[in-house]
Amino acid sequence: MDLETFTAKPGEIAELFAVQGERRVDRRATKHTTMAPLPKHQPGERFIRGPIPLAWFKAAAKCGERAEAISVLLWYAAGYQRRNPVKLTPAILKELNVHPKTARRVLVKMAELRLVDVVFHRGRSPLVTITTPGPAVSME
Repeated sequence: MDLETFTAKPGEIAELFAVQGERRVDRRATKHTTMAPLPKHQPGERFIRGPIPLAWFKAAAKCGERAEAISVLLWYAAGYQRRNPVKLTPAILKELNVHPKTARRVLVKMAELRLVDVVFHRGRSPLVTITTPGPAVSME
């Protein structure tokens, strides 16, 4: 790339470095309070791997009762199993006291919104793939 022949307007350069999305910072909070560090997991302690897209989580939260818990468990299982699709086992559901029938009902609604692809087999844990929904699906 020849930088001497590169031309761009100042607005175009500013667009390259602009923050996409919405980022709010409460500047008053730093004046009146001291910053406390966020809690971190201890060695050997379980944690939820992120980042979790907020738009995905907001859309999943509309899928019924306990949908937020199931969403968190899906991302926890994906981090723990280090794969996508994940098996949503009864042991994982028990972490947040979610009944398997409730999980099934919510997963069906999530699949309708194309947030997940799910395969159910009788007598086995569902196999759930976390997906990125297309632009046709409203995530707001």
